[in-house]
Amino acid sequence: MLSTIDTPSPSVPSSGSSYAARIHRVQVDALRQSFPFALAGSLICACFAAYALLEVLPRQEIALWITFTLVIGVLRLVAMLAYDRHRTDPLASRLWVRRMLIGNLCSGMMWGLPFAYWTFFVPLEYQLFFIVILFGLGTGAIYSNYMLLPVMYAFEIPAFAPMFIALAAQPSAIHLTLVTGGLAYLIATLAFIHRMNRTHLDALRLGYENLALLDQVRQEKTAAERSDLEKSRFLAAASHDLRQPVHAVNLFLGLLTNERMSQHGRYLVDNIASAISAMGLLFDALLNLSRLDAGVIKPRFQTFPLRPLLDQLRAEYAPQANENGIQLRVRACRTSIRSDPMLLERILRNFISNAITHTANGRVLIGCRRVADQLRIEVWDNGPGIPADEQDRVFWEFHQLDNPERDRSKGLGLGLAIVRRTARLLGHELSLRSKVGHGAVFTVIVPVADFVVPHASVAEPDPTPPAPPASEDGLRGKLALLVDDDAQNLAGLSMLFESWGCRVIAATSGNALFERVLPLAEPPSLMVSDYRLRDHETGIHVIERLREEYNDPDLPALLISGDTDPARLAEAAARGIFLLHKPVQVQALRDHVINMLRATHPNPVGDTE
Repeated sequence: MLSTIDTPSPSVPSSGSSYAARIHRVQVDALRQSFPFALAGSLICACFAAYALLEVLPRQEIALWITFTLVIGVLRLVAMLAYDRHRTDPLASRLWVRRMLIGNLCSGMMWGLPFAYWTFFVPLEYQLFFIVILFGLGTGAIYSNYMLLPVMYAFEIPAFAPMFIALAAQPSAIHLTLVTGGLAYLIATLAFIHRMNRTHLDALRLGYENLALLDQVRQEKTAAERSDLEKSRFLAAASHDLRQPVHAVNLFLGLLTNERMSQHGRYLVDNIASAISAMGLLFDALLNLSRLDAGVIKPRFQTFPLRPLLDQLRAEYAPQANENGIQLRVRACRTSIRSDPMLLERILRNFISNAITHTANGRVLIGCRRVADQLRIEVWDNGPGIPADEQDRVFWEFHQLDNPERDRSKGLGLGLAIVRRTARLLGHELSLRSKVGHGAVFTVIVPVADFVVPHASVAEPDPTPPAPPASEDGLRGKLALLVDDDAQNLAGLSMLFESWGCRVIAATSGNALFERVLPLAEPPSLMVSDYRLRDHETGIHVIERLREEYNDPDLPALLISGDTDPARLAEAAARGIFLLHKPVQVQALRDHVINMLRATHPNPVGDTE
């Protein structure tokens, strides 16, 4: 990748080298900004891993490994500081990139080779622990180094290749499953990063070219449209492809929880589940940012009264506030405004959630002030406040105050970045006032409306709350039809339903399913299908055809989709079909299946991720 970015643009040969130099500078700056966090995370993981392995491995081996790991980390830190001192030197950036490549290679070997060797001497739960550590570090390396692919691969290959070889050398069913699932996840993630890398580099090139070609309006427009199209394709592919392997991991993890294991093994499995859940939240946040940047989300403006939305938010957040010892107050507001209710709700949700999170035994107030033809919606808190030099940075991606350890329980650092982009999309002004020790006031300014247009709902409807889980006999003996064109997902889904006591008929397409089902005299109890199948077939088509064949329009059916386009939700709801978005938690899937079987006439619900 480093060689390709130095190639002049064929459309602008005279300026290509300058574009390459600028793009290289952006790549190096991105690498420099993310490196301290990646290095700190790697060293912290090494210390915790060494402590966890003291019970099963010789202390001499662990001491030798952690020593070499820390020495490599210190040398990499010294290389970064040396680059900072000589940053103005034209050759400093290229020298540091080479050192980063060597450092990632050594670090990857220090993780991959010992873990692969120890795999032959530790129980299964510790092998799973190794995989979780490597996937966490690998994902971090991918997102911190994706601007320079050779630097990323310098860590990924030596870190993962030995582990996969070691697991494949132990030919049990669980080891083969781990190898298959791990490879699928890694390949999908790398494909996603390649798309992201290409999108970012194309966007950078396009930006620099536009600066030099302002007089060529037609060419600029064509290039911008091409870039938007590529971003849209990237978003669609990323939303679906990236969620597929994570969904498969969730399914197999659900099966693993039913296996008999030690208390420590159960602890490790629970932590794997927590990590996968956090990964899903991070994917959603990153994809939301990308969708806003690419202009895929289109606001739907309407006139509506603000009070019902505020009442809904108060009812929703009051229990959380009370649990934290916080008094939540909402001042009544009878003004009607003009905005997109769902997008505005996301902004206010973020403000309220942040206020409750960062306020200890205090008060949170939601109020409105009308100024001329505009309404200021304000969220006040009396928390620690935000320093003046940080008030703009809090809207940056991954920037958090008082969270140097990157504790996931304190958020991902993406909420306010999404708020800023959403407000920009709506044309609403944001403001922040704060004084250290006296709290903060987040404000969004919306236009006042002269009249109210009747509508069904101010905000997106809440999904039907799931009923308490049924007993094990609730699914036992039921005939379940499963359709998914991904063999790994289908295998995991089939094994999961069989573990619940269901009789399963699984197929990769609608035609394959009907060849096996129609000759049976017994009608199926329910059907679960992926949305996007092969040859332009969708799960909705298969479900509707099955209902026609059995003349049962209320036959329980569930869609599982990696496509987060809101149109999918509306399409499924219009046909009375439940829709869950990948990755689906196993318990959530079970609860929805049981609810469908209990209901005489199931009502369509939305995503309950």
